Amino acid sequence: MTRPGGARPGAAATALAVPGRWAGRALCAQADPDAWFPGKGHRELTQLARRICARCPVLAQCLEYALPGAGTWGGIATGIWGGTTPQERDQLRQQRKVAAA
Repeated sequence: MTRPGGARPGAAATALAVPGRWAGRALCAQADPDAWFPGKGHRELTQLARRICARCPVLAQCLEYALPGAGTWGGIATGIWGGTTPQERDQLRQQRKVAAA
């Protein structure tokens, strides 16, 4: 999920562009962007984002956008994407590396 015009207030700009046509169908585009970039200790926002993601028709596309990095070297490192946290995406990347080896 990327906030229109860049990152959330007070955060370093990530310069992520809109991911693709599928993003227009994403449920997160209709919800509070802060839920996708929760601060430490805001577990309730993470859970809200995950509940919305679970119903999203483009969940798989979103996760596939975030995992390879959407043009970055190490994947998207912040926010909830495809219903996953940055730590979960790191684990998925590692699992894929092992499976590919």
